[in-house]
Amino acid sequence: MSNKYWKGVEELEQTQEFVSSNANEFSEGLPLEKVFANDDSTRANRRDFLKYFGFGLGAVTLAACNKTPVKKAIPYTEKPDNVTPGVPLYYASSSVSNGEGFPILVKVREGRPIKFEPNKEATYFGGGLDGLGHSSILSLYDTNRLKGPMVSGKSETTWAKMDKSVVEALNKTSASGKAIAIVTNGSTSVVTNQAIADFKTKYNNTEVVSYEPISYSGIMRANEKSFGKAVIPAYNFDKADVIVSFGADFLGTWISPIKFHSDYSKNRVPQDGKMSKHYQFESLMSLTGANADVRFPIKMSNVGKHLVALYRHVTGLTTEKGKDVAGNNMKTVADELKAAGRRSLVVCNSNNEQDQILVNAINSHLGNYGTTIDTTNYYKGQSADEASFASFTKKATSGAYGAVITLDANPVYSSSAAAAAFAKIPVRISTAITLDETSQDATHIATGLHPLESWDVKEPYQGRFVLSQPTISPVFEGRHLASSLAAWSGASVADKDNFSHAYEYTKRAFNATVGGDFNKAVEKGIVENTQSSSTPSFGLTTGSIISGIVAREDVNEEVILYQKVGVRDGAYGNTPWGHEMPDPVSKVTWDNYLTVSMADAKAKGWENGDMIKVTTPNDSVEIPMLIQPGQTKGTFGIALGYGRDLQSKESNDLTDLGKNVYPLVNTKGGFADYTLGGVSFEKVTGSFKYEFGMTQTHYSIEGRDIIREASLEDYKKDPMAGGHVHKPKMISLWDDYDYSKGHHWGMAIDLNSCTGCSACIVSCSIENNVPIVGRDEVRRRREMHWLRIDRYYSFEAPTKQELDLSIVHGGEQTVEAGEQMSKEKVMEAYAEQTDSYDYYENVQVAHQPMMCQHCDNAPCETVCPVLATTHSSEGLNQMTYNRCIGTKYCGNNCPYKVRRFNWFRYNENEKFAYHFSNDLGKMVINPDVTVRSRGVMEKCSFCVQRIQTAKLTAKRDNRKMN
Repeated sequence: MSNKYWKGVEELEQTQEFVSSNANEFSEGLPLEKVFANDDSTRANRRDFLKYFGFGLGAVTLAACNKTPVKKAIPYTEKPDNVTPGVPLYYASSSVSNGEGFPILVKVREGRPIKFEPNKEATYFGGGLDGLGHSSILSLYDTNRLKGPMVSGKSETTWAKMDKSVVEALNKTSASGKAIAIVTNGSTSVVTNQAIADFKTKYNNTEVVSYEPISYSGIMRANEKSFGKAVIPAYNFDKADVIVSFGADFLGTWISPIKFHSDYSKNRVPQDGKMSKHYQFESLMSLTGANADVRFPIKMSNVGKHLVALYRHVTGLTTEKGKDVAGNNMKTVADELKAAGRRSLVVCNSNNEQDQILVNAINSHLGNYGTTIDTTNYYKGQSADEASFASFTKKATSGAYGAVITLDANPVYSSSAAAAAFAKIPVRISTAITLDETSQDATHIATGLHPLESWDVKEPYQGRFVLSQPTISPVFEGRHLASSLAAWSGASVADKDNFSHAYEYTKRAFNATVGGDFNKAVEKGIVENTQSSSTPSFGLTTGSIISGIVAREDVNEEVILYQKVGVRDGAYGNTPWGHEMPDPVSKVTWDNYLTVSMADAKAKGWENGDMIKVTTPNDSVEIPMLIQPGQTKGTFGIALGYGRDLQSKESNDLTDLGKNVYPLVNTKGGFADYTLGGVSFEKVTGSFKYEFGMTQTHYSIEGRDIIREASLEDYKKDPMAGGHVHKPKMISLWDDYDYSKGHHWGMAIDLNSCTGCSACIVSCSIENNVPIVGRDEVRRRREMHWLRIDRYYSFEAPTKQELDLSIVHGGEQTVEAGEQMSKEKVMEAYAEQTDSYDYYENVQVAHQPMMCQHCDNAPCETVCPVLATTHSSEGLNQMTYNRCIGTKYCGNNCPYKVRRFNWFRYNENEKFAYHFSNDLGKMVINPDVTVRSRGVMEKCSFCVQRIQTAKLTAKRDNRKMN
């Protein structure tokens, strides 16, 4: 049995739909088909189009359709001192979607922020961003943003009237003897926290409640009992030689994945024949599990028992008979951890306090505190405790509060108890910038500023501060949160003084908390005042903890609520670039779904797209199902963060995408439990089969799979392991290009560091004005991404094709080297495996980034009838868009399938108004890149605009290109 690579189940099983879809890359007709056809039975294709109109007339017609309108550039009458047209400015700031504070640079063109770049000064954070982080820039230009302060959620008003109304309401609340609640997102902002402290001086009946949709309180409670500090440590994956994770998707969604990503990748490049070893125990196939060296499918309800087994092996305790759930595998993992000593790390995503205490005990025994785990300079981005919020909602329901102010929090969306609790509070003040679920029923909306319009100082890690500065003048009449709280506390904050008040307030908070040169800190973007990491003493005995874990009852079937990389907790569910980014694991866009193992799907008679009613002890939901290789039998997954109820003004809004499953979260045990037992499933009869916008097999045309990989052991023997391929003798119609006299551009991707996170897809789209096409177009295989990440599965098991081949060749099949089996024995072995489908749990995953290779002898250049694609003297495969007439010949001849046909004029089409086609959304467009019209082929250009910038910089500096 050979290790076969495949992108999806449909490819592995060679379903009729897959075979038909991949027989022709452009199987569907032109959008103009209705001109020629009255019904679907006579659809017109490209050949019909040319037949009716003739090639010449068709080319002229398409060229006329593609004519770009002339737009006149109006020069400055008086140019600002710091603005040079065509030259970007970069401002140090903080990421929008990462509320804890993540340092970035904001690229600004003529006063418009258009992209985020790494802040290379912030070496501790790594400098990168995830897909959601890149896409969140579009939230600045969201047409659904509120224009100013509002009363009763409807009528707009002035700030003076708003402040007067709020102050009267707050004073009335204080006089009544009721409390004022401030609900925050566990803010790391020293500015917001200072404003809250000042507000509490005025209103001493104020209570502050932290709320976050995803809870990590189990870690904090465990650390409080273990070390006396209720904190989430800083995890240093770059210092770990052996990593063991129990369900923690630290590369995708767990705690601080952007920093973890950077740290993790540093040790994944072989140095002196060494690299880190990563073991992953998990139920659902995650981005982290896909990158693990060894992955063990387990039930998350049994994670505690696995921790007990690991603890016993690490500490040398006698393993109880029948209790070592992982057998020899766990002993192997323990031996690796002990060999690594202080350069090891064990993490777990369980929110159960007992589980986390045992994790602490293991790490403490290994000596990891002070090296791979830092409780001194700890993480501050998560501090909410669901028990505290539950107490707040209970008191609110009883009428204890007269007013509530929400600051960067939206509890009504993600908490079932919040809506009923807020309804019992007469004065509800929101500072949101859009009508989210909480602000829709607010009595007052003191519209805030977007993070890119604001001053701020955040402290994501103890002693590490990240500064934000305005990169654009306020788009609408919002106001800084600190200014609003100050105005209600009695300070004079006039409308015209809004900006200067926020600046002075931020500067005062900086001086009081951080200290130093404020202007230099703003310029650099970070200040580090950390302390040497100390080693805390683990002060608990584990006997009662182990007994409590071992006594847990096994669960037959369980639902696991998780986060997807492009959406996370749903706070930025209104940023379409994040939705259109294919999920790194499932490759599904725009939806959440019920993930099911192959074994469970076959046992229940389910197929992809079937609607399933999932019933849990808390609630039920109807949702389409998707078979996910690598998933543990008996486990089912649904992503949180979907089903937002957002008010939208666009025809293609992002409301009601997927299903909101926060109501399913179990909080009855005193903590948020995302692994649900006591579940049942029912196929919804009579329902349609849901079609996902899934990209995983869109480019599997003609079997051109180019994945190559090798193990570390093979690499030690041969640095070219996995790269040896047969190269036939080249016969070319073209002369070889001579680059000896100049330079040859190329793009290198370190595949050891690449995890398949897909952030590059969103970054490329923003840089090159790649349009957002929506779920329906993705279903038609029309996504426009210039860059894609091919995800391959592999396992060692006979496939249907191999069995068919054995039958064709007389019933003989080679299963292992030197071993021949008859047809009957092959079928018997295959049936034994396929009845349980256990091998689907143990798939391996490989990620392959793919973009235009800019081939030196490119087949696309040979076939283009109008020379729209040509080769430059610098090795670039160029596209001349205004020459292209959309014959698609280049796409047909591309061996890597990286060209995209532009079906529509996306940028001026109401059907594709994903906050990107209106006048406000167009402000994010990169002026250095042409916005393509319909009917042309698009592809990766190696960001030729950046190449040109580098060339001009070298020329200005009077140096050669290097």
